[in-house]
Amino acid sequence: MKVITKQLQEVGGIDTYQATSRLGEFKNGSTNSAKWVVRQLKEHNIRLSTPTKLRLLDVGALQLNYTKFKWIESTAIDLNPSQPGILKADFFDLKVQSSKAYDVLVLSLVLNFVGMPHRRGEMLKKCTQVCKQMGYLIIVLPLACVNNSRYLTHDHLIAILDSIGFTLITSHNSRKLSYKMFQLTKESTKTSFKKQIFNNGTKCNNFSIVVR
Repeated sequence: MKVITKQLQEVGGIDTYQATSRLGEFKNGSTNSAKWVVRQLKEHNIRLSTPTKLRLLDVGALQLNYTKFKWIESTAIDLNPSQPGILKADFFDLKVQSSKAYDVLVLSLVLNFVGMPHRRGEMLKKCTQVCKQMGYLIIVLPLACVNNSRYLTHDHLIAILDSIGFTLITSHNSRKLSYKMFQLTKESTKTSFKKQIFNNGTKCNNFSIVVR
């Protein structure tokens, strides 16, 4: 938490961070990631795969992106909610019974703001506890995290998720964002992933994910 607080202070505090995130979504295609998420749910017939509403958890939500869709029962959470309707909650502390697990989890520009590489790995493993079997996980990252990092590539990210139990369904890159949708299809192999160098350019960033 101290690391996260320090990072927030460095970018001007939580209000500045949230405002910047909204602006970033706008600049990266004049839309937010919710439109891509909803489009994938429709195109892959996930909307029709259950007779009841899809239960969706939007982690680190800045807005109530899914409430207008009558076929989605959405829950939005954030450490510091920016508007009414978003619940104040820490994803790491969530306790969800298997019968109450979510059909869809959305981590949009969230994983990259978790302070430590091993905590990012823990967040991904936590998703298997919150997502129902055969449910879906959507991860949105700055494109630079996967195509200009010393320690992470698209393929390495897919391998990490696969080891945890998530199979890649679809992927898309915009000018500045990476979108990926996974499905929880199997048990974790409990494989560990240490930090390793994939690219060593002078302009590479240090974003990484460690799974212990």
